[in-house]
Amino acid sequence: MKKLLCVLIVFTLSLQKSHSQKTLSTDYSYKVSEPYKVFDAKEKIYFSKGNEVMALKIDGKEILIQKFDSDKPAFIKEKLYEKFFPKNYSVEDILELNGKYYFFYSSWDGDNDKEQLFYNEIDFDKGEFSETSKLLFQVDGKIAGTSVIGSMGFSMSIQDKFDFFQSQDKKNVLIQYRKRPEVKRDTKSFDILGLYAFDGSLNKISGAEVTMPYTERRMNNLDYQLDNKGNLYLLTKVFHDDSNDDKKNRKDTEANYHIEMFVIKSGSNKIEISKFDNKDKFINKLWLFDTGKDYLICGGFYSNGKGDFDDCDGIIAFKIKPDGTIYDKTFHEIPLEVLNQYESEKTKKKNEKKERKGDDAKFSDLELIDLVVNEDGSIVLVGEQYFVVTHTSYSPQGGTRTTYTYHYCDMLVSKINADGKLGWMKKIPKNQVGGAGKGGMSYKYFNTNGNHYFVFLDNVKNIDLPLDKAPARHADGQGGYLTAVKISDLDGALTKGSILNSREVEDFKIYQFSTNRIVKTSENSFLLEVYKKKKEDIMIKVNLN
Repeated sequence: MKKLLCVLIVFTLSLQKSHSQKTLSTDYSYKVSEPYKVFDAKEKIYFSKGNEVMALKIDGKEILIQKFDSDKPAFIKEKLYEKFFPKNYSVEDILELNGKYYFFYSSWDGDNDKEQLFYNEIDFDKGEFSETSKLLFQVDGKIAGTSVIGSMGFSMSIQDKFDFFQSQDKKNVLIQYRKRPEVKRDTKSFDILGLYAFDGSLNKISGAEVTMPYTERRMNNLDYQLDNKGNLYLLTKVFHDDSNDDKKNRKDTEANYHIEMFVIKSGSNKIEISKFDNKDKFINKLWLFDTGKDYLICGGFYSNGKGDFDDCDGIIAFKIKPDGTIYDKTFHEIPLEVLNQYESEKTKKKNEKKERKGDDAKFSDLELIDLVVNEDGSIVLVGEQYFVVTHTSYSPQGGTRTTYTYHYCDMLVSKINADGKLGWMKKIPKNQVGGAGKGGMSYKYFNTNGNHYFVFLDNVKNIDLPLDKAPARHADGQGGYLTAVKISDLDGALTKGSILNSREVEDFKIYQFSTNRIVKTSENSFLLEVYKKKKEDIMIKVNLN
């Protein structure tokens, strides 16, 4: 009997192992580097050049620069910088600009009441900072940013004071900041924006502080863009009154705002304004992109105003001439057929009932995450469902405890052709849930060889999910399969494959997965850095076969 039981156990285990092997796609293969010493850091950023990858790992006063061979893959070398930057510095951004790599940071000069923006050029080949940093420009007085509470909960600092927007050819950069308002009432205060443009060697192209034509209460800036000629574009939402509400009242069918395009020509601080009447279209999100041709493209999501404004009824796109004129406006509603894919029967019936009553079914909690402009002028919009659920529990003693779960769910990927017609629209099912912010959830996007790739951790049960089934839940930090969804740019053909099982990578499990730690290294490969325990990291090279 014991012998029979042992045989059954071995047979069951072999079946499980065989199943896990079968679920891995032959479209992908991977190779693992030798382990190397881990460096714990709050922020990790990766750049690829040739057959090497450079990683910057930032942890307060310490910054580590590491180099990797992306072909093997293998660790090459590293250099640690301790207290290299000023005591009160704040990292603003790290960019690749016209083949050079720059580390931008701000530092407040209290003696002269000035906010300063510095840069340090990084030598990619050596994996080293320049010996000295350089002052790019300084601003009189304080500028607005994000308030951050210190680790002990007492001190507070202002971070993210400057925003960076690169031109389409990656040769120029626009740096924007907002002066701290002197008038506290937003119905009386007019924003003053600093708009500075630089070339790839950080020589100044233009720069000025521009006072907005409407009060803070009546404006909501949506996006900025710098074209290859150094002209600045600002896309903004302008409210019709001081309510700052999308609707004047719940019965209104038209929005209480319109969209405007501000154009500031290179070398000028004069604002030229073009108006876009969205009327019955409530704009959720709009992004602005240069095409490198004689026009810009704007794309995003809209709602019909019924129900929650964060829910999406369709996608919008239009073109902008160099003088700011808006033309070729197109709207494409999300079909019920797409909305009902990968949903439960309950949700499908609910959507169909809404359609019958004239209350359109919507793609709920959809955030615009990526927008890609193809060379032919077509665009691809990528949206992802994201929401946070609050959980409150009560103890018999009368106390309360509040926790949050973070949800990264279904994706909507749509292509609008250059002529404004809908190319295709695809829904990608996923159901990622975690309790510690983004963690290892969401996805990494890149395009190569005429295909769009979306890489994320998923429950293996979803690999062959039929259209009439809702996706199984993937719990963040609890293993999962590294999954890739490939969509053909030409016709929208979609395939899905499992790359690896995070619990079975050679002879160990992988931890601390994050889509931010994925970097595209060639047209046929990408690298992923993960933790393997024993205070060691590894690099995994994934090949697109």
